[in-house]
Amino acid sequence: MRKFHLLLVTTTLLMIGPFASAPAKPTLPAQDENQGEEQDALAEFRAAIDDLRATMLQPGERVAGWDRGGADPDAELRALGADSHYFLTRGETGVGVSILTDRAIADFAPRAWRIADSYGDAGERLDNPQIDFVPVSDRYIMATRSHSWRQNDAGCFRNLSHSLLYEVPGAPSRPDDETVPMMFRMFILAMEDQTVCVRSDGDRVHGWHSRFFMPDGRLLPALTNADDLTTIVPAAPVDTLIVVAPASEQSN
Repeated sequence: MRKFHLLLVTTTLLMIGPFASAPAKPTLPAQDENQGEEQDALAEFRAAIDDLRATMLQPGERVAGWDRGGADPDAELRALGADSHYFLTRGETGVGVSILTDRAIADFAPRAWRIADSYGDAGERLDNPQIDFVPVSDRYIMATRSHSWRQNDAGCFRNLSHSLLYEVPGAPSRPDDETVPMMFRMFILAMEDQTVCVRSDGDRVHGWHSRFFMPDGRLLPALTNADDLTTIVPAAPVDTLIVVAPASEQSN
């Protein structure tokens, strides 16, 4: 089970926002102005989180047998060796890496990358841990650590144990880069306590396509892209595997 496409979709949604319009500012006495502005900003931020969650997790049709008969890519990768093989997921918004490991995110990140923000506990023990590296832009990479479980023939996950936003020194900047640190927090808050499941179809030779579901079998159309493909590749430094889509493609 890989969270990669969910993270990429979230990145795209946040980049093309906004998810909440600024509320009208009331007329306030001078001494209350700063407090009122803070309250307005907090209300706007909470509304944006709610809108993002609703957009990502708006359920579609219920699919009978959604968690029966799916493939188990994780088992295929472990059969080859989880230390020597990684997942690559290719989509319209980039190429990211998923690693089945109980090690910390920092063990796989290049030394040159700078931590711009962090969330959670790097040392939390997880039953079935996984790390995902997601290119947000040339300058920023999001890395997450979580655990997954099987629901019949589908994989599910809930919450992030640890997440780091990395900045790549010397990388070119994009106009939207200034929003990335806020996007990083918005994604974490929007997905807090939300369970998402993924059904994978395919095989080791041809790769796997995934569909995302609510735990009750309702499809999540905003997260599901039929063209995205996950394959297994030999392990290599993360920065040699991830690919950032051109800005023009990310905005389409």
